[in-house]
Amino acid sequence: MSEHEAATHGHADHGHADHGHGDHGHHVIPQAKLLQTFFILMALMIATVVAARLPYEGGIKGIPSAIAWLVLLGIAFWKAGLVVQIFMGVKYSTKLTKLYAYGGFVWVTLLGVTLFDYATRQLEPVQGWEPVAESALPR
Repeated sequence: MSEHEAATHGHADHGHADHGHGDHGHHVIPQAKLLQTFFILMALMIATVVAARLPYEGGIKGIPSAIAWLVLLGIAFWKAGLVVQIFMGVKYSTKLTKLYAYGGFVWVTLLGVTLFDYATRQLEPVQGWEPVAESALPR
């Protein structure tokens, strides 16, 4: 093996640049895929509007309203997932980018569950925290 072959072994230069097939290239999404995703998002938007107009008091045809809200949230997460994966290009990104993108979904979900739990709890009075009437007298 010559010196030049040894120096370039495994690093052959074929006279052209990387055309997006490596880890650092930008993946070009075909226009047909973008249009397909757009129409899926429009169908999901219509499904969301229809589902949101159904009566929730007492449930939908025997289905409790909590399940209906879960369906609406599922549609919302599906739409957000499509936008992140296709339009933002996460589907074609590195594993680390996917980890952060999907981790953000998990984080927002956990924050939402925490906020929902906090908002639906009854306040329990704690002795010493009750409001007292204002007074000009020293305490």
